[in-house]
Amino acid sequence: MSGSSQMQVIVYAVDDSEITTVLNVFRARHVTTDYGLGSSPESLELGCVYGTAEVPAGSARELASELTAGAPSAAFVLWQDPSYPANGAYVARVPDVGGLEAECDVHGTPLISLRKVIPFFSTSLRVAATRTEDNTAGEVRHAAEVLDALALLSGRLPGAPEAE
Repeated sequence: MSGSSQMQVIVYAVDDSEITTVLNVFRARHVTTDYGLGSSPESLELGCVYGTAEVPAGSARELASELTAGAPSAAFVLWQDPSYPANGAYVARVPDVGGLEAECDVHGTPLISLRKVIPFFSTSLRVAATRTEDNTAGEVRHAAEVLDALALLSGRLPGAPEAE
């Protein structure tokens, strides 16, 4: 990825003792309430989309590393918009489940290759292929676990619609 683009981050859960660290990382990285136009948040609202103005390519992974190191309990997703000609960068992390790094589109939707997805849905290959993490079907299974965990956390946020 070359150039620069905006970046967004959503924190779904974090221990109270690490909130100050998250806010300090946000201030240092110019993560604000209005895509780089607002101010640095004074308090952390779980599930809120925070963002930056234009930042250099690779900033998503750097921010994820800082959040993981300083707030290991944090469950978050962040993405950096594409910067022509490259796709964007998507990083998600859920403690005790794992992380997911992928390219993404402008909406922050992870892009996972069909070459990785097809073996996952091939019933005859699925059982054998998902027993190890060093294969494409295992990577897709792991990605699904991370995304499912984020969806579960999102549903627990105040104001989230109740499941029917």
